[in-house]
Parts: sequence; C-alpha cells; structure tokens
Amino acid sequence: MGGFKTMSRKNRDNRLRRRLFIAGLAVFLLFDVVLVSVALTTGQPTTDAGAVVEPVASAPAVEPTPTPVETTAAAVAPVATVAPTRILAALDATTAWRATTGACPAAPAAPELTTDSGATWDGFNAAIDTDASSILAINVFDEAEASLVTLNITDCAPQLVSTFVAGEQWRAYSDRVDAEWYVDPATSAVVHSPSGDVTAPCGAVATLAATDDTTAAVLCTDASVFTTVDAGATWSAAASVPGAAALTASTEGYRVAVVNPTGCTGISLVTISLVGALDSTPAACVSATVNPGEVALSAAEDGTLWLWAGDAFARSTDNGVSWA
Repeated sequence: MGGFKTMSRKNRDNRLRRRLFIAGLAVFLLFDVVLVSVALTTGQPTTDAGAVVEPVASAPAVEPTPTPVETTAAAVAPVATVAPTRILAALDATTAWRATTGACPAAPAAPELTTDSGATWDGFNAAIDTDASSILAINVFDEAEASLVTLNITDCAPQLVSTFVAGEQWRAYSDRVDAEWYVDPATSAVVHSPSGDVTAPCGAVATLAATDDTTAAVLCTDASVFTTVDAGATWSAAASVPGAAALTASTEGYRVAVVNPTGCTGISLVTISLVGALDSTPAACVSATVNPGEVALSAAEDGTLWLWAGDAFARSTDNGVSWA
C-alpha cells in the first residue's frame, strides 16, 4: 500500500511540472506575438539600444514661380527747343535753298541750292563782297533770285544779302534789312518785323515764320508758339508744343515740326492756325535721329513740304500725310 502511494505522488509531480512548463511556454509565445504585433503596427524596425537612427531627408522646398512683369519700351524724350542750326526755304517741288548757321562771326554764309528735288546740291560762298556770316533767314522769289538775312562779319549787325543769278554772285543791301522779319540771336527777346522791333511774347525766341508784312508766328525756347496778325503789336495765347523744333508758314496757317512725339522716333507735324489755335493731330512720322537744332522745315508755294531733320531729308506733296 505504501509503495503504491509513493509512486502515485511522483506521477502527480511530473504531471504538474509538465502543466507549468506548457503554461509558461504559452505565456512566452503569447508575449512574443504581442511584440511582433506592436512592431508591425508602428511600422518602425526595432533597434538595439544606443543605435543611431538616420534622419529622413525632407523633400526640397519648391521655389515659387515669379509673376511676369509687363514692361513697355521707354518713350523717346522730346528734344529741347533751341535756335535752329539749319535753315531751309523751298520755291516749289524741285527748287529749294538750305544752309547751316551758328554764332557770328565764326559761322560762314554758305548756302546751297537744289533744282532736282534735293538729289544734288550746289554750294556758294555768300560772304564774297558782302562780309556775310550767320544766316538768319532765307527768302526765295524765283529760280534765280533769293535773299539772305545775315549778320555782318565786322560788327555782327543784321544785313540783307541777295543774288539774282542763282547764287553765282551776291550783293549786300544793308538798308533793306529793315523790311524783313528776323530774330537776332543776341537779342532773342525782341522780334524785328517790317514795322520795327517789338517785344517777343516770351523770354527767348528760337525761330519765326511769316506769311506777309503783318502776319507771323514765333517758336519760343519753352516750346510755345505765338501768332500775330498785326506785326507783333499783339500776340495770340500760347500754344504749347513739347518737342517743337521748327515751323513754316503754309496755306493752312503754320506747320510745326515736332521731334519724337508719342509713337514716332523722328519728326511729325502739327498745325497752328493764323490765330494760334493748335491742331495736335500728328501727321505721318519721318524716322530720324535728331539732336537739338537739327531741324529745318519749309512749305513751298505749290504746297510741297520740305523737311531736313537729323540724318533724314524728305519731301511731302500731300501736306504731310506721306513723305518721300
């Protein structure tokens, strides 16, 4: 009986140890499953303690695309209004005189004549036997006769010099200059009319144009234009023409050459009436590079417009609508 009991306890002990072992193993496996599940859920690999984790590079920053800025070409600035260094006087579509001018007594009186619409020019020395310098104005009467208002090389006083043989010979007529329109650069605040000297309507006159003994217009150095119908006794209100460089008398009043108006690099014309009203509607553009003083304009008796501006020479037979 006693041996049987001992045997029975050993068997019970063995069975108990097996149950404990199996239970422990089950706990261990369950714990391991939990660890694996956590690792899979976080998506992060397990690392040893003290291991360095490499940083994850961030995506490069995207630079914003600049917004395009619309730009426009800079407008060409108007040229300052100064006394012209060029003079032009046309008779008709084929015949005209021109000259350059400057300060007395250095500037020569050397006019040029064309009879083929400007294709060729013949030059002359108007100072021979006249002592002429600094041409102020040119008047053309026919193919052979023309006169120049000049300054005398001796004392720089105004005088009239004329030719009756198309420039081959010149003669001074000092007593006839009083009947002319002109502005002496030395006294540019005074205008000389056929009626005598009158005060200019501005501080300094750059140039003038006349239609007869009583009717004329002046262009001032502040780019304003004034007209008179009584030989300068009274003047119209000012017409402001920025960029104005030259003017001429025409059948419509006065045409004014404007340098670099809006939309034109060169010359375009505007019109001023005999009483000073401005029509600023621009005519066709004559492309040219123009410096101050480098513009001369003349309207011939037949209506042909002649223009000498910077590096351009042109004529218009349709009142400035087109140029050739």
